[in-house]
Amino acid sequence: MQLEAKVEQLESLLRSCGRVALAFSGGVDSSLLLKCALETLGIGNVLVLFARSELLAQEDIWLAKNWLVVNGYPQGVEIEFVQLHPLDWKEFVMNGEDRCYLCKHLIYSTFRKRMETRGFSCLIDGTNTDDLKGHRPGLRAIRELGVTMPLVEAGFDKIDVRSLSRQLGLTTWDRPSASCLATRIPVGMEITSQRLRRIEIFEKGLRRLGLPGCRVRLSSSHQDVVCLEISTKNFDIVANSDTRLEILQFFNDRGVKKVLLNLEGRV
Repeated sequence: MQLEAKVEQLESLLRSCGRVALAFSGGVDSSLLLKCALETLGIGNVLVLFARSELLAQEDIWLAKNWLVVNGYPQGVEIEFVQLHPLDWKEFVMNGEDRCYLCKHLIYSTFRKRMETRGFSCLIDGTNTDDLKGHRPGLRAIRELGVTMPLVEAGFDKIDVRSLSRQLGLTTWDRPSASCLATRIPVGMEITSQRLRRIEIFEKGLRRLGLPGCRVRLSSSHQDVVCLEISTKNFDIVANSDTRLEILQFFNDRGVKKVLLNLEGRV
């Protein structure tokens, strides 16, 4: 199906909802869905919900907070920030295999309660068809709670999302895919505020060294070892001896003795 036909299908799906509450993360997928919902349904028919917590980097919160203004909606619509405290959830902090399921279920359950008090009955989410291919425990929560996935139903994959986002002039069209900081902590290792902030500092430092969209994963057995996941297009940057030494020095200064590189890279 051509992109134009998928757009028509997406608009039709949104119109069939009438009024929607949208789970917004500030990433490329939910940003496109928000743009299409606002343009198709009108500002008064879209409730934008954002889950703010310790799991997010401050930069991600800032980008979400300012998305409306930088993308042409200076007034008339607001993002409702729902403050959550996942580090108070014992089951989540234990960091088992079902961590993402538990988190997504609690977030979207909270969103449902919030939207129902506002008179909204349809919760939509920015999942795309490529997201269905990998191991994503959060999808089980989405399905259990009856959350609608318009991009999936309209046949949008990640390429479609980026292409349409670019056509619409969205600032997020080329933003690297993102996930919460807890995903960098190995399963079975307790999720703590200290570890989350450590990861945030590491990734912020790498961005300053010219590596946007990087992820720094902690080692399950050694506190002084990390593994970097960087964009495939940035391997040449790391191969540069000066940059490589800067990266090593950055981590050495913060107590990391060994820096590993995942050669698979990030797309």
